[in-house]
Amino acid sequence: MNKKLIAAAIAAVVAAPAAVAADTTLYGKVNVSIQANDNGDKGDNYTVNSNASRIGIKGSEDLGNGLKAIFKYEMGYDVTDGGAKNDVKDANGNTIGTTSGTPISARNAYVGLSGSFGTVLAGRHDTPAKVAYYASGTDVLDGTPADLNELGFTEKRADNAIAYISPNFSGVTVAAAVVPGEGTGKTAATDNPANGLADAYSLAVIYGGGGLKVGIGYEVFSGDVNNAANSTATNLVDQKMWQVGASYTFGDFTVGAQYEDKSDIDGVAGDDHTIWALSGKANFGNNYVAVTYGEKDPSGANNTVKRFGIGVGHKFSKRTQVYAAYANQDNAGTADTSNFALGMIHTF
Repeated sequence: MNKKLIAAAIAAVVAAPAAVAADTTLYGKVNVSIQANDNGDKGDNYTVNSNASRIGIKGSEDLGNGLKAIFKYEMGYDVTDGGAKNDVKDANGNTIGTTSGTPISARNAYVGLSGSFGTVLAGRHDTPAKVAYYASGTDVLDGTPADLNELGFTEKRADNAIAYISPNFSGVTVAAAVVPGEGTGKTAATDNPANGLADAYSLAVIYGGGGLKVGIGYEVFSGDVNNAANSTATNLVDQKMWQVGASYTFGDFTVGAQYEDKSDIDGVAGDDHTIWALSGKANFGNNYVAVTYGEKDPSGANNTVKRFGIGVGHKFSKRTQVYAAYANQDNAGTADTSNFALGMIHTF
């Protein structure tokens, strides 16, 4: 009898934390690839990449009357190097080795309220424009060398974001976010103190239904918000960007197109670009093949960058897959680059 009582007591102690954390979820993604890289005039090498692997905790608490408190704390974790690699250079600027930094990086982390009115949150979060980019369904080889963002599509995660996401209205969701610059006043180094509530803002309209996905995003970042490279420059102007993307799935096939127009990049007047890309994916049972092609046209003449990618994969389950992907980039008159990767993805 005593043994049964002890066993019951232990079981109760073990079960108690699970009951308390019933609305809390531990989740993550590991995407590791072995990659061969042709770096053009910089030579060739092989790398083992972590590809935005991450781990996170998210959850909610029912506050009654349809209201919930929500939270998320997500971190990137480099599972291959123990930290992001930094080049070590000699006195002539030549790379002679690498060092690894911290393996942990900040991703989305926030707290908020959710109800029939939608969701309000504050913290570090993808801008609505970035959310719209992924909601369009065009990045069919995300996390591989053929990822569309390798061409330069804007995907911004903002510190200090205050965001609102609407309920879904017949497939349509709208989102908006403002980002205070947290400046304290003008200095000798800047003409813009970035001390307002909305020194940056981002807007999005997202639609999904009947096989069609559409994402439209627009955002403005003032010259002194998140532009560390130009933090000592004067007369920085607002960086503006708009994107539109759409994909359509019919049976086992998906086709998509994405476009971006970005001006005054990092607050530098006249530094602009446009990007367009096409993508397609076909599923054959647990296997798939996907292709991407895009062009980036920066400001200036005869400097269009072209990138082609192709990938194949096999899904062992909903959580585990292996893939092979190849990408080639024509760098507008300079040496072409290419990458080939064999990888594995597991989500939990």
